[in-house]
Amino acid sequence: MNASARARAEGATRTCAGCREAFPQDALVRLAIVPEAPWLVPDAKGRLGGRGVWVRPRRECIERAARKGGFARALKRKVTIDPDGLADLLVAQLEERLRSLVLGAQRGRHLVVGHDAVQESVHRGRARLLWVAEDAGRRDDLEERAARLDQACLVWGTREFIGDLLGREQVAVVAVEDEGLARALVRVAEQLGGLRAGSPSRHKEARGESPATPEDRKPA
Repeated sequence: MNASARARAEGATRTCAGCREAFPQDALVRLAIVPEAPWLVPDAKGRLGGRGVWVRPRRECIERAARKGGFARALKRKVTIDPDGLADLLVAQLEERLRSLVLGAQRGRHLVVGHDAVQESVHRGRARLLWVAEDAGRRDDLEERAARLDQACLVWGTREFIGDLLGREQVAVVAVEDEGLARALVRVAEQLGGLRAGSPSRHKEARGESPATPEDRKPA
């Protein structure tokens, strides 16, 4: 287990280099320190060795760390950091991470697509997360049902965006049937949402809580 994974397992907190507030490690992103320009490299997977600095995935925090000395303190030198360029690099890496997670979930057959198939996954207690497009038809009904069943629900992305990730034209709702993948997807979606306009919404954490029984999951 690497240091990042060990710290996550122990529930470690980190201090954001921008706002200087402490947060659980999963709420921040790591930037690895490199010996020359650009000095900081996004490390969304937490796999790069050496020293690093943590920051909330918010453009205002990246901007503050760059302008107010947060990054300079971590680097122990005066350097010029382009906050917009760094944020854009982080977005690109997180988008690649999202695509990788979705591809892995597809290969492992942990994703269910289509209203009837998703409903069956929920009814049988296999779904660990409902991923609903922001422009999905009857979105309110889907969110209400998820809340009633105490089902983890992520509302993020358009039908076209989710469809593109899945190699389809448009997708309105997806069931994720693996707990680890569900947590990872929620984490990456929230990180991307913080760097873009409009953060994702969700009804509860995707942490593998005991699902409702099949009897509870019968359609209303």
